[in-house]
Amino acid sequence: MAIVMILLLAAGWLYRDELSRWGRGVVDPMSAVRRTGTPSATALDQATSKIRSLGEVGADSILLTASEFASLVVAEGNLLGVQGIDSVSVELGDRTIRVRTMLATDRLPERLRARLPNAVEPYEEVILKGEVVPARPGVGEWRFEQVLVRGLPLPADLVARVVGEITGRQRDGRLEILLPSGVAGFRVRPEGVAIYRGVP
Repeated sequence: MAIVMILLLAAGWLYRDELSRWGRGVVDPMSAVRRTGTPSATALDQATSKIRSLGEVGADSILLTASEFASLVVAEGNLLGVQGIDSVSVELGDRTIRVRTMLATDRLPERLRARLPNAVEPYEEVILKGEVVPARPGVGEWRFEQVLVRGLPLPADLVARVVGEITGRQRDGRLEILLPSGVAGFRVRPEGVAIYRGVP
């Protein structure tokens, strides 16, 4: 019995974010829907137009929806420079984003593929969650806190370093998200992403 309890506690700790998210969904089923978006050409045009309006007199900030921000993050069919992604959704949190996508496994480095048990399917569900903060104008910084592949946790730091290596970006776990140059500052919130005008 003690071993079972220890295993349950360990599982609860590993999946604490997912359990918390599930609990919020039970209490308020629409909460996740309201803060989740998917990239599209229309949403990208809307986001670009809003950011352009920051240059107009009197516009100090704008608010992007989850779909508009997702369209900026997922640029030309890639995420963080990684190709082979499909069915992307982005859920906004308090300074965090949770990205769910289907990833072509032949694009995964062998060291990550080797960590997946059993046969690897052509496409696997990947969930990435972490804090996103401004780094400099036109660049956000995303630090992974949780990585799930096929529902199984992988070491977030290792995944971030590998992604940085294969894309030629940061290799210390700080992954850069390229944004329009007009984005000088921002803050991710469940109700949307506030984009602030920088100093002219």
